[in-house]
Amino acid sequence: MIEFNRRDFLKLGAVSSLGLMVGIPVTTSFAESPQELHPLVRISPDGRITIYAQNPELGQGVKTALPQIIAEELDVDWKQVTVEQADWDIRLENQFSGGSLSVRLNYAAMRQAGATARNMLVAAASENLGQPVSELSTDNGFVVHEASGARLSYAELSEQAARMPVPEEPPLKNESDFTLIGKDLPDVDSPDIVRGRQTYSIDFTLPNMLYAAVKRCPNGDGQPLTYDATEAKAVAGVIDFHILKNSDHGGRIILPNCPNFVSGVAVLATNTWAALQGAEKLEVEWQIPESGDDSDELTQKFEAALGDDPEVVREDGNPGVENPDLDVIYRVPFLAHVPMEPMNCTARVEDNHAEVWAATQNPSMAAEAIAKVLGIPQENVTIHVMRAGGAFGRRFYADFITDTVLLAKLSGRPVKVVWSREDDVRHDYFRPANLQRIQAKVEEGKISHWNQRVVSHPRQWYLERDGSPAEIGNYEFPAAFVPNLLFDYVPVRARVPLGQWRAVDHSGNVFVVSSAIDELASNAGTDPVEFWLNLVGEEEFVQVREDFNFSAARLRKVIEVAAEKSGWSTPVAAGKGRGIAASYNQGAWVAEVAEVSVTGRTIRVDRITCAIDCGRIINPQGAVNQVQGGVLEGLSAALFGKITVRDGIVQQSNFNDYRICRMQDTPVIDVHFIDSDDAPRGLGEGPLPPVAPAVTNAIFAATGKRIRELPIESGKTG
Repeated sequence: MIEFNRRDFLKLGAVSSLGLMVGIPVTTSFAESPQELHPLVRISPDGRITIYAQNPELGQGVKTALPQIIAEELDVDWKQVTVEQADWDIRLENQFSGGSLSVRLNYAAMRQAGATARNMLVAAASENLGQPVSELSTDNGFVVHEASGARLSYAELSEQAARMPVPEEPPLKNESDFTLIGKDLPDVDSPDIVRGRQTYSIDFTLPNMLYAAVKRCPNGDGQPLTYDATEAKAVAGVIDFHILKNSDHGGRIILPNCPNFVSGVAVLATNTWAALQGAEKLEVEWQIPESGDDSDELTQKFEAALGDDPEVVREDGNPGVENPDLDVIYRVPFLAHVPMEPMNCTARVEDNHAEVWAATQNPSMAAEAIAKVLGIPQENVTIHVMRAGGAFGRRFYADFITDTVLLAKLSGRPVKVVWSREDDVRHDYFRPANLQRIQAKVEEGKISHWNQRVVSHPRQWYLERDGSPAEIGNYEFPAAFVPNLLFDYVPVRARVPLGQWRAVDHSGNVFVVSSAIDELASNAGTDPVEFWLNLVGEEEFVQVREDFNFSAARLRKVIEVAAEKSGWSTPVAAGKGRGIAASYNQGAWVAEVAEVSVTGRTIRVDRITCAIDCGRIINPQGAVNQVQGGVLEGLSAALFGKITVRDGIVQQSNFNDYRICRMQDTPVIDVHFIDSDDAPRGLGEGPLPPVAPAVTNAIFAATGKRIRELPIESGKTG
């Protein structure tokens, strides 16, 4: 948890008619440059209370949850609060959405922001009433003196409060007194969303704006040589063309972990349809790399590399396995993100300044990339963070922003670049594919030996070096739970672009681990839940490494609750089966039980029961939504998800050939949170990884057939 002291956290000061503003970490005082601050809380003398959501909203609920934390400590009625999305500010810390970290990293800071404002309001009331602070309290936007009955509204006190000293360490509420944290609140944008009034990034327009579509090289490493625009010019509304070569603007990778735009030819037009049609009719001659990746060939390379010398990630005890009880290979494919809103961005570049409107998960990285591609100071970049129609890791990068600002500079007018769905699929940054071999042995009902070898095209492809960090961490389960354990890794170089994806490595690794545990339980003739609990053991904590004590008790609890709530011990009808999987990911302990029906070769996932311990929950309604979304994305990947590549070109293009779950595929999803007084932990990613193994284990329970390769081939056992 990140904590701030007075020196590096909030600076408050006088703000004439604007009243009290609680700001961000700054190096200069609030009074010196109030207009430069990006406030998180604003209380105006006319009674307006505005709380700014610091982190980008992608559908995960932080635009509600983070202001909810501030409002709790500020002690205001939620009905008094207007929530606005914060623009990017170079002085804000942790202003990104990813890794299930938005609430986890900012919980203490948001509480302190609200408490600081509340304490300064109380100090102002003390001065105003001539009463000691110790005799004053707050109540839903008022400071109250109980003995005299005096009540002063925050609106009355705001200007006076702005002149009060900033408290060193403002006292926080007792958690037992919370009235907002832990309460169901609807997403603040829900009224606009259901009425079709919500402005997403793709909806945004500017006066005198041009629309652009880019015909990108089918092989992302290629470059345009020449183009013929004869047919494109005939499209009504098309007005201009620009060749875009990333080699002229920082290369394929503009910053570490930050891919640049894909080279191509841009078509500028007076409307989106004309731009897209013009791009389709454009004839481009490409300079294509001599050889491109092929996913089938890459799979063969993975298989061949199983015998190569690996990088040892972790070695405990004597992991050599003679006569293993299990010796199997699992395979997972490349996966795309496919958010409902394709990539898009609007930009205006004037006088060495860039102003951008984009649904970015990482505005800081975007600002740095914009400054580099335009050759301007980063302080000359303004980013308005728009609400995104989904992201799942795809909008962490700046590739869809850098070509937009470049086109705005070249055209001298504001430009909106809109991607087609086909471009969004084919020029994604994919979840890594890999092959994993498990060799394991059971002694006295418990796993005694575990060898896990991962072979993959490494996600850190942008480092441009031989080898790479492993795609399995030395802390991953079942490390420290098995006395004789070996994790090792063999990288296979390729150019398929990889990136962030919901629960990235865990989405594949948990499938392998939970599947293998289920296989070992079956081979030992032991109930899978009993086998899991025996593996986890009775200790409260297990030291995985010096800096990480794993809470075995919390993992054990979610397994027990998932089993109980799913009716694990009750019989199922013929053709049905239940499977269980569990994991720890991004701060959350999760166990899931899937119940499936198998008729012939058709699989139906009827129910998924989730038990989750993610610490204190800010907004239960939003948390349930997060779990449901994670389960459905995990189920889509398990049943259907697969990206294939031929000659460096992605073969899938749209929802017709990259399928996601539809209404008829959606099971009942039961969500059970474990009560916890622990600080909030990550939730966005944890529910996804156990889905696939819970389903495949359930298929085995129903049919006796093991599935060791994803996807499950469109609901067929194969």
